[in-house]
Parts: sequence; structure tokens; C-alpha cells
Amino acid sequence: MRAWQHLPPLRTLRVFECAARHLNWSRAAEELHLTHGAVSLQIKALEEELGLKLFARSGRKTWLTDAGQQLALGVRDALDELALTVTRVRERAAGNVLTLSVLPSFAAAWLVGRLGGFLTRHPDVEFNLQSSISLADFRNDGVDVAIRWGNGPWPGLRCEKLLDDELFPVLSPRLTRRKLKHPSELLELPLIRIKQQMRKNDWVRWFAAAGVSTSEPRGGAIFDDTELALRAAAKGQGVVLARSSLAGDRLASGELVAPFALRVPAHYAYYLVCPESHFEKPSVRQFRAWLIEELATSSPLAPPPEAPV
Repeated sequence: MRAWQHLPPLRTLRVFECAARHLNWSRAAEELHLTHGAVSLQIKALEEELGLKLFARSGRKTWLTDAGQQLALGVRDALDELALTVTRVRERAAGNVLTLSVLPSFAAAWLVGRLGGFLTRHPDVEFNLQSSISLADFRNDGVDVAIRWGNGPWPGLRCEKLLDDELFPVLSPRLTRRKLKHPSELLELPLIRIKQQMRKNDWVRWFAAAGVSTSEPRGGAIFDDTELALRAAAKGQGVVLARSSLAGDRLASGELVAPFALRVPAHYAYYLVCPESHFEKPSVRQFRAWLIEELATSSPLAPPPEAPV
């Protein structure tokens, strides 16, 4: 009988590794798409099976026991080795396949319209696009590389900043017929809000940079999806605080206009991220080279012209 036949279930070991890394059941549950209770039950079952206490607690503080530390190191190394082996087998079986995880907003507003250039240059690559607001699970979802919008770096991943982002108001030319002369006049129009921006008080921050003292806007539409907020603005429903990375094509087409050139830095930036082992894959290197070239030529941070609205 082989030694591995006496091991706890792989699922349980995955939950333990994640909990040991975070030392927080809620964060582990979020990463694994489980409930807090499910994580707690898996840890309890593992401790009972091994006859060992793996975690110690005092108040709200949690830490690994000596046995927990030893097991966490071994499980982490074993899972990494297993993931690497599975990746190599998949690559040999699937050929030159590339799976990219990206936010829906960036995919819709920037990537998809340019993707044909990459596929034309590399017709042998089978390209899979996963559009999701969740962080890519490189170990379990078969994702090769991801484009993330946030504050890097992320532990255990190769992170390369692609571009910074900036915020500025945009609106449809049909929203108002008069030329806006001062930023304070925007307060007379419906201001579209995006939940993530509301948490950072981005409208207040932009108005302050423009010399206008105001509070967070109230009333009107609130969106949790930036792309939908841009679509609403394009339909003349209000003014939205756009990200430079997402509004460029609509500005170029005239669907949206920027009444003022003032921009403020966004709190986050775009990063290309993947496990170090994935970076050696030819299709990942090819995509990275194309992406950097495309970003350089498309100039998403070029100042928008002041619009005659």
C-alpha cells in the first residue's frame, strides 16, 4: 500500500494551505469560493483526522502551531509541484493554448477590439478569454496569465505594471447643448456614480483638483460595472468619471467627449500577472510582447481634447 493512500483528501489539504497562508477563515473562504463555515469544518476534520492541533487562537488572533507550520510548508510545496506537473501535461496535450483572465470592463472597452492583431500575428495560438471580476486562480482554473487592475505586487506571482490610469469627466454631446466653461457647471448635470469610485470619493477628489469644493454627489444612477456606466453616459444619461484606459475609443469616435482636460490619478494601475513558471510558456511571452507594443501605440493616457460642449 502506498503512503499517499493514507493522506487526507486533497480538497481538505487545499483548504488548510489557504487558511494557513491567510490565518483568516473569511479570506480563505473568499479565495476558495466557499463559506466561512465550510472552511472551519474542513480544518476541524483535518485536525481530528491527524489528532493534532494545527492552529492556536487567542481572542481574534490566530497562528499556526509547530505541527501546523510543518504541515503547511509540506502541503504548499506538494501542491505547487502537483500544479506544475499538471500544467506541463496540459501544455503537451493542448499544444499552444493561452488562457487569459481579465476584467470585463477592460476586455470590452480595450482588449477585444484589438485582439485580432495578436491572433493574426500568432495564428497557431488557441486563445481562451476568461472575463471575470474575480481574481484568477492559476492553480485550479487553468489560467496562464491575467491582467489585473489593483495595487501590486501580489505574493507568489510575477507582476509587471502595464500602465497607470487617470480619471476625468466625460459625457455625451447630446446631454447639453451649451459649452461648459467651468468645472462647477458639471454639478448642474446628472453625475453617474460607480461604486468603487464612491469608496474612494473620486468625484470629490476631481472637483477639488479643479478648485471646486463639494461633497459626494447624491441621487441618480449608481453602477458597479464601469463599462455599463460608460454606456449610460454615451446614451446621454449623465456625466461619468471615466478611466483613461476605458474611454479612449469612445472619445476618438465622438460618442463621448471630455469637457475639461483636467485628470487626476486613479488609485489603481493595470498589471500583467502570472506564476513564474507560466512566464516560460511561449504563448505567454508572445502575448506579453504584443500587449506592451499595443499599449505603447494606442497611448491610452494621451490627454483628451477639450470638447466644444
